[in-house]
Amino acid sequence: MLPREKRLVKGRDFERAYQKGKKVGTQGFNINILPNRQQLTRVGIVVGKKFSKKATDRNRIKRIFREAVGAIYDSVRPGLDIVLFVKKVNSTEPKLETLKNELKKELERAGAIK
Repeated sequence: MLPREKRLVKGRDFERAYQKGKKVGTQGFNINILPNRQQLTRVGIVVGKKFSKKATDRNRIKRIFREAVGAIYDSVRPGLDIVLFVKKVNSTEPKLETLKNELKKELERAGAIK
């Protein structure tokens, strides 16, 4: 799990990343990336009700994405705000390795990897 200082928690930070950030995405998720004025990268994960009406399903997906982000966090450039918006996942339990590879590929495409 990412420590609090490495997470986006305020609504205005999410809004700023949505409005001014660079957007890349796949069929399953979108990534918005915006430079911040800090020394570390902060990550926020959003799973909307369109994904599932059940909060338990949404929270499970957030935990899986958080684990994947934590695994590749060291290879991400410092000084970014990253918002992951999960649209849909092919299965109810996505494979962690597959998710890590997809995230890393999209972050490389956006220029967020060292």
